[in-house]
Amino acid sequence: MKKIPLEERAMILQGGGSLGAYEVGAYKASYQFIKHRDKAANQERQVFDIIAGTSIGAINSAILTSYVVENRTWEGSVERLIDFWNYLSTESISDKFSNYMTNWWDNYRNFFTNIASGETARRYYSSKEFTVTGVSKVFSNPQLVPDNRFFDMFNVWYRYDSKPLKESLEKFAKFPIATSRENDQPRLLLVTTDVGEGMPVVFDSYEKEDGRRHSGYGKLIVDKNDKKNSKIGFEHVVRYDDGITADHVIASASVPVSYDYVKMDAERYDPKTKSYKKEERFFWDGGILINTPLMQVILSQRQYWYFGKGVIDMMPKLNVFQVNLNPSRIDNIPLDFDGVKNRVSDIVFADRTKNDETLLLLIQSYQEIIKKLITLSIEHGVKQEIIDKMLDAPLPMQERFVGAMATKYRDFVEGALNIGEIIRIEREHDEYAVSNKVYDFTSNTIKHLMQDGYDDTIDYLKTRFSLEYLKKIGLQINV
Repeated sequence: MKKIPLEERAMILQGGGSLGAYEVGAYKASYQFIKHRDKAANQERQVFDIIAGTSIGAINSAILTSYVVENRTWEGSVERLIDFWNYLSTESISDKFSNYMTNWWDNYRNFFTNIASGETARRYYSSKEFTVTGVSKVFSNPQLVPDNRFFDMFNVWYRYDSKPLKESLEKFAKFPIATSRENDQPRLLLVTTDVGEGMPVVFDSYEKEDGRRHSGYGKLIVDKNDKKNSKIGFEHVVRYDDGITADHVIASASVPVSYDYVKMDAERYDPKTKSYKKEERFFWDGGILINTPLMQVILSQRQYWYFGKGVIDMMPKLNVFQVNLNPSRIDNIPLDFDGVKNRVSDIVFADRTKNDETLLLLIQSYQEIIKKLITLSIEHGVKQEIIDKMLDAPLPMQERFVGAMATKYRDFVEGALNIGEIIRIEREHDEYAVSNKVYDFTSNTIKHLMQDGYDDTIDYLKTRFSLEYLKKIGLQINV
């Protein structure tokens, strides 16, 4: 096994449709900063050890990981993302007359001061147009699904086809994606939702401790007849030995109601036969449950090092760079219908990981104090075999856990979490925001979002490290 690193870096990308262009700018700034800082410190290492995302964040993450694997370098990864978003972007009818429209609209504001700005109107009508016509390289025009259950003519269901998005993704990413730390490749983690179970599922490009690639979720099944309480596996398993495919990525980005389910072969544990049986399961966008998978990233890191590599001391410190697309706060409460819908969307998909961070830090603190108490006990004469017997005792509440690998007390005490700095770059609410903003794939909006992501990240870096420090490491930025 390669030497265990002192630190690892993870990038987490949130979901948010066309707002994912913001992540391109944020990644560009963070990439430049990390490369210059590593060079100044005479370090040669991965830009990010883990790349994780949900929905559009999963798509950006897959493209980045694929590029690094295919080219064996991070150089050019920014350009690959930019090319992808330029490829997706299109022109609306409003764009064709944007100068005339925005000027006319802004002049109209002299008489009606409460109406939106011209640029906001351009985005509003462009987004509305795309919900009717589709975006050629992202999603189809809506197809009417008739109501054959109630025969209600007003129970209208319009559904889009994500096939164009999958085809666009496959032009910029090579599948399947199977990576390993031994080959100095980043780990790709994607979050989706099992529709039937209502549970998050994490797809992982690294092998598990058994040397295979798969995602287990639900309750952990253990052998009650075994005194060691041996693990059999999770209640549900999705296997992909060759690596993550485009279907896995699209499963993370399959927006409920708007898109159809993504169907995948899986296995379910049958307690009667005590074996796994194949079945088909249905998946939707991971953002329904977890739009910002911080906890999944931290726990996946621990699972890799503790269960997979047998590291019983503290994990490598994990520093996290997180990009949030949905503003958590606003200054002015909206009073119009579109503004209210827009705010609802922001709140539903906003970052909630500060609570996760607090919980994980509490667990880390408990792990640290327990280890100190064990050391103190040994120093005061308690024999190691007594402590081992206590740690190897089965957990009495194990059957109530969901998604946890632990079967004995030792699994909680050893392999202590080591959470480093968590940097959150968040897109702020702006006056141009509209409720259908996730559909706005116009070239103008995509360009603005990429620039906003870059500027916001640079502003954070200047505040966090100072302009003088950025210049010292050789990062050239416009003041």
